[in-house]
Amino acid sequence: MGADMSRTEDGGGAVLLELVQEYPRISQAIWLLVLFVLLVVAFGAVLGIFGGALGQPVHEHPAAIAVVNLAAAGVVLKRGLKRTGAPFSQVFRFPRFRASLLFPMSVTVVGVHILLSEVDNLLRTVLPMPAWLAEVFGDLSAGGTSLWGSVLVLVVVAPLTEELLFRGLILRGFLSQYTVRRAVFASSLLFALIHLNPWQFATGAVLGVLFAWWFIETRSLLPCLYGHALMNSLGLLIGAVLRVEIRGYTGGFVGPVEFQPLWFDALGILLVGVGLWLLVGMFRRARLHPKDSPAVSSQRPAL
Repeated sequence: MGADMSRTEDGGGAVLLELVQEYPRISQAIWLLVLFVLLVVAFGAVLGIFGGALGQPVHEHPAAIAVVNLAAAGVVLKRGLKRTGAPFSQVFRFPRFRASLLFPMSVTVVGVHILLSEVDNLLRTVLPMPAWLAEVFGDLSAGGTSLWGSVLVLVVVAPLTEELLFRGLILRGFLSQYTVRRAVFASSLLFALIHLNPWQFATGAVLGVLFAWWFIETRSLLPCLYGHALMNSLGLLIGAVLRVEIRGYTGGFVGPVEFQPLWFDALGILLVGVGLWLLVGMFRRARLHPKDSPAVSSQRPAL
């Protein structure tokens, strides 16, 4: 696909006029994700055979999961980048953004993490998680098999591969062809579905919208990478490192479902409200005064 000029409108009616690559469309993005899932299964099977020959379940180690996802995402990203006909630096942008954004972004992510934890509790009361999946999630989020392996897969590989794929390639391609609302909705829905289980759907959908918003406002993947890494690290930090116990929040996925204390849910609502309020104000000032605003870099590149 060649480059084209695209006009889209954001939620406030502002027009984005930028040089973009018309790839992928929604159908093409779906095929990319199908390829990703097939590659994960194939690479995982190879590791399983290798581990069986050694008599060790190496494919279950978090580091092995990280390698499999990195390899599968690498193949898909290379294929997608080739289809855009553009260089890596044009498709995947990492311009700096103002450090003043880090505080409200962090506050928002912590609040979202608390609230989505309670949403997960509610869902598991209606739709119990299979025991084997609960054990996998619990071990990975608590660093049971390997703390550094969990850090590698959750804090490094998952944010890097998923943000490059969903915000870097897919969302950027959607913005070249659809309205901002449709692009954000479609990319967030795909991000929720790629986790292939209902217990991560809400988290994927919410984070997909949040990180898409940050990407559109800053024109950079760096805030998305930071937010994603922080989101994935909170469980490890609070439960495995600090060993803080909060009912319904740090108890893992195995056993009866417990709900979080009301004060903790209220804290989550407060943090999300404060974080979003600060971000909306900072992004608005950045649009009105791009050179003077402390919100984002004055050198905002085209998407």
